[in-house]
Amino acid sequence: MVNITLLLWISVLLQVAAVIMALRLIPLTKKALAWSLLSFAFFLMASRRTLDLLLGENLIDDPFIHTLSTRLVALIISLLLLLGIILIKRIFVQQQRDADQIKKLSLVIEQSPSASVIFTPEAIIEYANPKYCEINHTSVSQLIGQTPLFLSSEQTPLSTLNKIWNKIKIGGVWKSELCETDAHGKHNWSRVIISPIKDAKDVITSYIATFEDITIEKQQRLTIKELSLHDALTQLPNKNYFNQSLQLAIKDAGCKSQQLSVLLLDINNFKEINNTLGHLTGDVILREISNRLNYVASQNANHSLARMGGDEFLLFTTDTTPEQTLDLANQLKLAIQHPLYVENRNFELSVNIGYASFPEHAKTANELIKCADVAMYAAKASSHSIVAYQSNLDDGKLKRLELSSHFRQAAEENEFILYYQPQMDFSDKKIIGAEALIRWLHPEYGMIPPDDFIQLAEQSGHIYMITEWVIANGLAQLSQWHKEGHKIELSINISATDIQNPELVSLLETELIRNKLEPDFITLEITENSLMLYNKQTISALIRIAELGINISIDDFGTGYSSLQYLTKMPVSHIKIDKSFVMKMLDNDQDAIIVRSTIDMAHNLGLTITAEGIEDEETLEILEILRCDHAQGYHLAKPMNNQVFLSWLSHYNSRL
Repeated sequence: MVNITLLLWISVLLQVAAVIMALRLIPLTKKALAWSLLSFAFFLMASRRTLDLLLGENLIDDPFIHTLSTRLVALIISLLLLLGIILIKRIFVQQQRDADQIKKLSLVIEQSPSASVIFTPEAIIEYANPKYCEINHTSVSQLIGQTPLFLSSEQTPLSTLNKIWNKIKIGGVWKSELCETDAHGKHNWSRVIISPIKDAKDVITSYIATFEDITIEKQQRLTIKELSLHDALTQLPNKNYFNQSLQLAIKDAGCKSQQLSVLLLDINNFKEINNTLGHLTGDVILREISNRLNYVASQNANHSLARMGGDEFLLFTTDTTPEQTLDLANQLKLAIQHPLYVENRNFELSVNIGYASFPEHAKTANELIKCADVAMYAAKASSHSIVAYQSNLDDGKLKRLELSSHFRQAAEENEFILYYQPQMDFSDKKIIGAEALIRWLHPEYGMIPPDDFIQLAEQSGHIYMITEWVIANGLAQLSQWHKEGHKIELSINISATDIQNPELVSLLETELIRNKLEPDFITLEITENSLMLYNKQTISALIRIAELGINISIDDFGTGYSSLQYLTKMPVSHIKIDKSFVMKMLDNDQDAIIVRSTIDMAHNLGLTITAEGIEDEETLEILEILRCDHAQGYHLAKPMNNQVFLSWLSHYNSRL
């Protein structure tokens, strides 16, 4: 038979062992309270059992101790066990939650589209996710224990490696872009983030590096950068690149006390080639021109050539005398003038060249280009094809030349703005239309009224380019008004030069179709004096415009000398009385007679008549009595930009 006393003593030993084991779990779990309670409970259980054994063997004989060991201690043990179990349950629940969270994080890293690798402070790989293995064309087992490629001096410059370790060793996060070369020699760009992994004592135990493949993004950025600095058609540097190079060259020339010159070239009549033969032919010619200019420039390492835009080219030359600059300009001129054969056609081109020098004429890149620009347009206006900038140009002439040189740029960069002045119908006081009036918001001179640049545009041959811009933008705006419910008309001013342009009719037809507009909502205003300069050609062009259904109005009527003669021959539907008569009709009887007679004559010829320049209510009332059809002037409203015009129009209509 088993000795009962021996078994009881074995139970005591087991309970003491439980105490020791519970105490050892404290540093492992970091949960001292729970395991301390259990340890104490096991200790009391061992003590109680020991006292029972000692009492049973009559080694001690104390009734108080016996009572204490059987009642009070049993209660305390029960409470301690209960509290300990509750706390341990919480520990296990939290550990389970932590384990689930770790599992989720592990899955995130495993399934992440970004490559991830964990390595020790000694740069030994401990873990790599599938994406990292994929881009390195290897397996996890082959990577474990190896040094990551991006941390080897073969892949990454030593200076970069030093920066990485210096950052992450102190607990910092290192971010940058790295290029790795794979086994096939392909360059792969990655956006890399390396972060430290710390234990509970804030000691770095390892590092995790994540890689986002940006190879395509990098290639796109490089392509965009290349395009931003080079001309897509000719592959020459563009104006931005030229500016940067010129700034460096000026700095170098200043340090060496050398002279530097900037040349600006403009190909004559190139626009006519484009318009007649099409842009494809024009592009071929531009490429050939750039090749010729590049050949001349390449003969000297101190030359740099760029395409400014359109048919204009820029070139700067360093460490040259004025005589050498002039000689270079002549070489460029001869290269352009040499006959050019494209699509079985022979082209003989000419060029205007203006040049300016550093430090004589200007000391910055922008100022040098501006001076060369002024000199080039001076060449256009003179009989000389090559002109050096003259510092004694007066400010007024300089401004005119500068404006003349920037018409194309103004159109391309939308520096022009259209203002609209409303026109009212006397019969019902409704707004039936508006006249489009161009303004130039110049980056240097601010808002420039048309009187300051239209005549200059006509003289420099840029007027049709401006007219193209006005027609395209004006009709687009009219179409938008109609979509918004404002079914009004638009009047556009054109010059006599515009009428002679064979492209005008096709331009109008194209814009009508593009904007889905009815032609009778558009009126072209032509000054009386302009019409008197031309005969059959003018009449033919106006007839073709009228056949499109577009209205034709004579502007500034009364300032010419043969009005009745051309009114009977031309397809005119409107007349606009010159504002000089309208503004004076209250004070000058003769002007009042002219206004009344013009209104009567227009009605007798079946024409609609508009009075512009109305600046007060009395003039408006008299014109209504005289049966004028339409009114326009400051009394009604000043010219406004589109936003203000629409607001004004809504307010005006709300009062009717």
